[in-house]
Amino acid sequence: MNRRSVSRILISLVTLAVLVGMSSAVQGADKITIKAVTAWPKSVFEVQNFMKYLDLVKEKVAKEFPGELEIKYMGGPEVIPNREQVEAARNGIVDMVFTTVGYYVSVMPEMDAMNLTKLRPWEERKKGVDAFLNKIHNEKVNCYYLGRMGTGIPFTLYLTEPIKQAADLKGRKIRCSPTNIPFLKKIGAQPEVIPPPDVYTALERGVVGGVIWPAGLIHDWGWDKVIKYVVDPSFYEAVNVVLVNLDTWNKIPKKLQKLLTETMEKAEHLAVERGLNNMKEQSARMEKSGIKFIKLPPEAAKKFVDDTDSSLWAVILKKSPENGAKLKEMISTK
Repeated sequence: MNRRSVSRILISLVTLAVLVGMSSAVQGADKITIKAVTAWPKSVFEVQNFMKYLDLVKEKVAKEFPGELEIKYMGGPEVIPNREQVEAARNGIVDMVFTTVGYYVSVMPEMDAMNLTKLRPWEERKKGVDAFLNKIHNEKVNCYYLGRMGTGIPFTLYLTEPIKQAADLKGRKIRCSPTNIPFLKKIGAQPEVIPPPDVYTALERGVVGGVIWPAGLIHDWGWDKVIKYVVDPSFYEAVNVVLVNLDTWNKIPKKLQKLLTETMEKAEHLAVERGLNNMKEQSARMEKSGIKFIKLPPEAAKKFVDDTDSSLWAVILKKSPENGAKLKEMISTK
């Protein structure tokens, strides 16, 4: 981590200290207060799933263990930049983070494998995937892996100009997350990692000619006003996870750990249901607004998906051969 990043985190720590009074002002002798941040603003679709989780926890605590636990939502990237939030959780600046794996694959490259999962979150927990990921998170980022709030929403390629096949993307600049870089490089496109708030301007000014983003979620950012085409098929799965600082987790009584875990599983089911419904609604909304859908021919579509999968697995297995191979075995089939 460079000096600039460290400085930003220290500034964030001071800000949070003021907001929560270094926890002592809000935490009684028997009450545990967990400070949580999210990678995106509260208004974004994915964060609304996390807020539902917080509501469910609050309701369950009030019913079963009144006054013993509070999750205090501190805000989104305006509190701590999204790519620095996992590091902040590692150091205990915050206790809980809701983020995407693409924002911390630099320290945990094997997490990119979760974009290729064929399982629902509750199936992963049953198969032991969560336990395996928790062990890695403990070791690498000092965090407890609480779960994957999967929505069933895949990544989709949105464009300002049409294509007939993936090869037509050669030379085009496409906004993406680090997860999508291997695929874009493989087909000759130019990946551009741009923060979400800056994407609209980049599309409007032609700095990039497209963006890879979870299916149907471009309206949250107003990108539907500058996007003209949507490419079918979609690929990968948008992976959002909830992490808890390991030291904080170990201080939480077992009964409350169980409550947080059981509530997470309930929230996962709700998130998937909500995500699948939203994709249908947003597809209809995009068509109504004049955005055109480009359905690649069967052969081109198969090559497109094969290239996305193979390019990402190649990177994962190179950077993390042992953990990557284990995850590939665990998540590829039900």
